[in-house]
Formats: sequence, C-alpha cells, structure tokens
Amino acid sequence: MTEIDALKRLNDDVPPATPLALAKARQRALAAQPAERRSTGRRRLVLAGALAGTLAVGFLVNDVVTKPDGTVAPGAAADAGTFLATAANHSTGAPDAPIPAGQYRQVTQRSQEGWNFGPRNAYHGTRLSISNWWVPSTQAPPFTVVSVLDAEHKFSSKAAEQLWHKTDPLNIKPQTIKTADGCAVITGGGVVMKPKTRTCQGSWRSPSAEFVASLPQDSTALLAALRKNDNSWPGSGTTPAQGDYRAFDRAGSILVSGFATTEQRATLYKALRGIHGIQLLSDTVNLDGKPGRAIGLVEQWGLRKELIIDSKTGQFIGLREVATVTAPLNADGDPMPLKSGDIVSWTSLTTRITPSHPKV
Repeated sequence: MTEIDALKRLNDDVPPATPLALAKARQRALAAQPAERRSTGRRRLVLAGALAGTLAVGFLVNDVVTKPDGTVAPGAAADAGTFLATAANHSTGAPDAPIPAGQYRQVTQRSQEGWNFGPRNAYHGTRLSISNWWVPSTQAPPFTVVSVLDAEHKFSSKAAEQLWHKTDPLNIKPQTIKTADGCAVITGGGVVMKPKTRTCQGSWRSPSAEFVASLPQDSTALLAALRKNDNSWPGSGTTPAQGDYRAFDRAGSILVSGFATTEQRATLYKALRGIHGIQLLSDTVNLDGKPGRAIGLVEQWGLRKELIIDSKTGQFIGLREVATVTAPLNADGDPMPLKSGDIVSWTSLTTRITPSHPKV
C-alpha cells in the first residue's frame, strides 16, 4: 500500500483528495527553510518588477505523472529531478542544427528588469535590454555583437515616468554597443571584448565558448565545479546551501549565454539534480511568452531564481527571478522595496541560423 492509498482510507465516506491537494499537503510537510546567506556585493538598489501575470506555485514531491512528450499531466505534481532527467534526454535526442559553412547562429537574449521607486515605493518601472551575437560555423571568437541597453522603458503611470526622468535623466535613452570583437556575454546586455594578444577567456559571470567547452563533461564533476568556492561570482560562502546557490546561479549564466551545446545542456540538467531544495514549478513562460516549465530555487533574501526549459525539446528558453516574501531584508538589514510575487528580472533566449551578420 502506498502513502496515497493510506490517506484515501482514512475516511471512506469522504470524497478522495485530488492529487494536487495531496501534493500541497506533502510539500508543506517536507519543505525545508532556505538557509541564510550573506551578500557578496550585490547592489543595494534592488530591482522589483511591475509586470502582470500570475506566478506559478511549485511542489517538490515524489509522485510523478509524466506524459510521453515530457509534459506533466494536468493536475499532477512532478519531481524536479525527474523533469531534469527527462529534459536532458530530450536535449540529447534533439541536437541543435549545425551551422553551415559561411553562415551563423544568431543568439538573441532579451532581458527585462523592474524596480519600485517614489513615495512609499508606489511607482514601478521596467527596462528592457536586447543583445544579439552571431556565432560562425567554427564557433570560435571573435563574434559580432550588437547590444542595446535600456532599449525600452515602461512605467506604471505618467507620474511615475516623469519622476524617473527627473531622478535618473542620464539613463533614459538607449545605449548601443556594437563590436566585431566579441568574446563573451553577460546576462543583461554586457559584452566582453576579445583581447588582442591572448585567447578569449570568459568566466562564470561572462561565459565564452571556450570557457563553456572547458567545463567537466561528467555531471558529478560539473556540479562540484559549479559549487566550488573559488572567490569568484556569485559569492564566496562556504556552507552547503551557499554552494547550491552558487551552482544554480552559475548554471543559469552558462545556459543563457547560448554557448552550451546540446550535450553540455544535458550535462548541466543532470548536475542540477544534485542541488538541494530545487522545485518544479507549474507551467510558466519566458519573457517572450513562450511556454515552458521552470526549475526554481529560493535563495538569499527570499528571492527565487528560475530556469525555464521547453519540456518538449529540452531547450533552455529563459530565466526569471521572483520575490517570495514582502520587504525581505538585504545583507545590510534594510528592507527591500519588494512585494511577494514581484518579478525582479525576466529573460528569454532564442537562436536561429542566419546567412550573414550586420557590419559594425
């Protein structure tokens, strides 16, 4: 007899509980409290979103009901580790299209951040940055990159827009970066140029194709590297929880760079299965509105990082960061202007084969 059968037999005259209700009950019983973690230099200006939409609620349970295409049956809860294993299989089973000689893979990253400001932080704004880079068939840098920072601003009201124009007039207009010497990319539009006298390096925060290719090909070894406290981004904490936070952030940075191959994505998915506290969230969408499933981890200050994956193909399609509590305290003990459910940042990643790239 399973625990579900036992629950159903508690009261034979009572209608059986739905799978979703049982999942909720078990999640409340099993959920661990996130460990505290000190900041390692995050800006005190914390961005908080004013985006519309209903946030998904996820459950980490062991009962898995998965359809043949990798999607989860309606009303069923699925285990995050099982979903990641399925996504890894889908990824290796549907390899990326090769880049024909003389053509390019165009990688597009759209990143939106939100923030609260004004009297009682009642005003909201969002800023959108758009980056494109073109990878040749050799997949070797330098790359052509066009990145537009602050490509678009939106505000909750005309009064909010007018106030922000007075508060930060220098960062209202779009700022465009164009280069034929791109080496690595940073989530949010940053670009690292290829050095003239040495090879393209890259790092966890600014991955390059060479950096991604140098990562361990075994999922256990890769998880150890992701967790390693090497005094680099995103922190140098030594607790197991801090190692998991570090690993989750670094995995997201690698995935959103667009440089991970089909096999490397699959290895990352398998490595992520070893992170404690991950959750499989309900159906969600990336910034472009493309549907997927999100693997989430509640990190410091009650912020949940999410990796969004296409459940049918295993393709990584975006990131999201969501506040899970209202007015969380930052590392200085000050309350941040966030409400539970605020979307702090949202990203989409798309790729396509193109015959050329713009001249810059």
